[in-house]
Amino acid sequence: MIDYTLIGQRIAAGRKGRRITQEQMAEHLDVSIAFISKIERGRTQLSLERLVQICHFLDLSPDELLSKSKPPSDSYMQAELSSLLEQCPHELLPVIKSIIEDILRYYPGQT
Repeated sequence: MIDYTLIGQRIAAGRKGRRITQEQMAEHLDVSIAFISKIERGRTQLSLERLVQICHFLDLSPDELLSKSKPPSDSYMQAELSSLLEQCPHELLPVIKSIIEDILRYYPGQT
């Protein structure tokens, strides 16, 4: 059975990791933004042709999207954090760094 939700999550992670908006992707694939949203939420099935188009556009291999193993949550989260950090004003970065250091210092299990 095909897990369209997992495939959609991988597509979303690939898109976000490359800093591509749903609008840009929709325009390139000549579909609506709503359709891209449905794909990423696993609410629609993909044709093989559409899957190949997405792979080419996001520079992903079909194996990356279709593999049974779950994507490493670290890489998805790192892409999300990286995207957020790039949106932050430069003067906030030292504050964010300090907060992360405090969290790591007091997080149970950290040395």
